[in-house]
Amino acid sequence: MSQGAGSVTTMRTNEEIKAIVETAFKPLRCVAEVWDYDQKLRFRVFDEKDRGIVRLPSLVLRNLRDESQLRDVLSVVRERVQERGFHLDRWELKWRCSVGCRRS
Repeated sequence: MSQGAGSVTTMRTNEEIKAIVETAFKPLRCVAEVWDYDQKLRFRVFDEKDRGIVRLPSLVLRNLRDESQLRDVLSVVRERVQERGFHLDRWELKWRCSVGCRRS
């Protein structure tokens, strides 16, 4: 993925990042929370009996604004969930850009 000269990547809001995290583990339930004066995000994934199976207690939101870092974190956690025998729906982080961007 590359960006054209003079392109501007749109920054995701805290609520958008939270929503992305919460949908990355479907069909399992994931609850994400923005905390520490809107600086951090924590989340937990629950099984079908509502037992916690994965918990990330402190991620810096500033780092998650970088789409590759957000994708990497969620991919690693998804792998951990799947290694525990849980099936997850197909998931892909939608790339987002405002002016002059192109994907290659």
